[in-house]
Amino acid sequence: MNTPDDQAVELLAAAQRDRVTYRILRRDAEAPLETTLFHAQQVAEKSIKAVLVQHGIVFRRIHDLIELLDIAGAHNIEVPAARDLLVRLGPYAVEFRYLGVRAPDVDPEEADEAVTSLMTWASTMLNIPE
Repeated sequence: MNTPDDQAVELLAAAQRDRVTYRILRRDAEAPLETTLFHAQQVAEKSIKAVLVQHGIVFRRIHDLIELLDIAGAHNIEVPAARDLLVRLGPYAVEFRYLGVRAPDVDPEEADEAVTSLMTWASTMLNIPE
């Protein structure tokens, strides 16, 4: 069975894979913005989860960035991403994929900042070089 530290490292590795995919898509003018931002959302989700797991915090299986942010806050863990951005980035995990649902506006530059700061933060918290 994986220890919490092992699970945290695995989550951070998964976040890094999403970060690579996000960066590749950001460079391609033909890449759909929704797909690109899906990977930014995944970086945020997995980075936060990695830190929560590393701290031994138990949470249910969710994709809700705000719930994860609130769980972190309840344990005095400061997440380096604006709540408003996480609110707007969150729906890219699931909701936008349904017909008739408009994805919220997220500026790619602010997504870039969040992806970078969250990966740096999580790597630092887990003491893993970026």
